[in-house]
Amino acid sequence: MRLTHHLLFIPLLAAYCLVFLAQEKLFQDGPTTLQPVPAATFLRATTGYLHQLASEILFVQSSVFLGGLKLGTDPNTYAPVLANNYKQITALYPQFVDPYYFAQANLTSVTPEFARATNDILATARDAYPTSLVYPFFQGFNLFRYLDEPLQAAEVFRQASLLPEAPPMFGHLAVILAAQGGQLQAAIISLQAMVKSTDDEGIKRRYYEELNMFRQAVKVQKAVNDFFSTHHRYPGALDELVPEFLHALPSFGQAFELTWNPPNVGLKRPHLK
Repeated sequence: MRLTHHLLFIPLLAAYCLVFLAQEKLFQDGPTTLQPVPAATFLRATTGYLHQLASEILFVQSSVFLGGLKLGTDPNTYAPVLANNYKQITALYPQFVDPYYFAQANLTSVTPEFARATNDILATARDAYPTSLVYPFFQGFNLFRYLDEPLQAAEVFRQASLLPEAPPMFGHLAVILAAQGGQLQAAIISLQAMVKSTDDEGIKRRYYEELNMFRQAVKVQKAVNDFFSTHHRYPGALDELVPEFLHALPSFGQAFELTWNPPNVGLKRPHLK
């Protein structure tokens, strides 16, 4: 019975390969198009034990499509279908890692909509590989770089920093992005904890320097609050705090620059654009 069971897979495998080769031929001979993949629930029901093979063939089809694109093709013309296909492929077989990397490479920079779609796909990766640091790094990067959501990025990096093999970089990124999002007190508390967790005197010294800068920014936030209490409005720019509420705005050299997103004062790295 087992031999018969395995033999039944041979014609199915051959059929899948023939379909793939036929579609590759179509890509070569005609206009490059990509068809949306059916929902993963349907694919799971129809492919049975072949869901891994089906997901790999569907992924290769998407890869062939990308490889056949003409130079200058507007990614908005195919990104919706590509995002759908990667979502269904990864839902069908979450352990398949290649689609996660391809989604990160081909979708995130198209529009914020597709950066968010990529993060949804990466959520499947994090469920499938809960100890991997790659996928939360991708998610945090997308939240910061493409979606301008530093606080959400900070939370992703904070969660990743708790993983067994996480380097200190993840915790530090969480601190920096929390400060950029205006959560200065939370950044201070987290950085104080990081000071206690390291024996490296050089790293401690850098953390202490950053703590001092965060505390200076907290003073600016207090001045903003005092300004609001006095004038019943927030300042249009932080310069309005001088000289009534501050003698001068603090300078942070090349390390940080003040940000003002009413009602929150923040700090950001000048080079993190």
